[in-house]
Amino acid sequence: ALLFIQLFVGYIKNNSAKKAIDLFKEIKDPDEIAITLVCNACAQLATEKELNLLRTISSKIPNSFYSNPYVLTSLIDGFMRCGDVTCAQLLFNKSTKKTLPMYGALMTGLIVNDQEEDAIDIFNEIRLDELHRENHRDKKINLLSEMKSDGLESNITIYLCLIKALAKLGMLEKAESFVQQIPTSFLTDHRIQNALIHMW
Repeated sequence: ALLFIQLFVGYIKNNSAKKAIDLFKEIKDPDEIAITLVCNACAQLATEKELNLLRTISSKIPNSFYSNPYVLTSLIDGFMRCGDVTCAQLLFNKSTKKTLPMYGALMTGLIVNDQEEDAIDIFNEIRLDELHRENHRDKKINLLSEMKSDGLESNITIYLCLIKALAKLGMLEKAESFVQQIPTSFLTDHRIQNALIHMW
């Protein structure tokens, strides 16, 4: 099993996703790691063939796999990159324990599929989820307020998604206000810097 995993990772890192998928098809009972890796391979190729494979995998994996955030995040990312926003959103909505990487995969996918406003709505949902956990159900959510939760600060992907969504929608004033609230340590990250350059 370890050899399979090493081969998988090697193929994916070397942009040989087709070989990774062929290898996956040789595995009789794939575990959660194999499922996660093949989803990444499908996301790399992102054709109709890979989309069909993702649908097959999603319909056949044990229910217990759906509680694994790595599997779910990889499936969401794979579906999004293959252009099946509906399946990705259904998986996301079915999840009872959403993680920031899941939100990031969904937001990134929405932006890739030209649904920036939906990506911003998902960002607001992150804040809503946090407030519900804190029992502050009556608070209104503002896209640009109270950004400094531990969970958000630890995930650059969320910031990147929001910058890209605001830029694509041409909401530069809101984007400027949002950028001022990003922790300084993140502003030195090359991905954030590139996103800001492209935004202006």
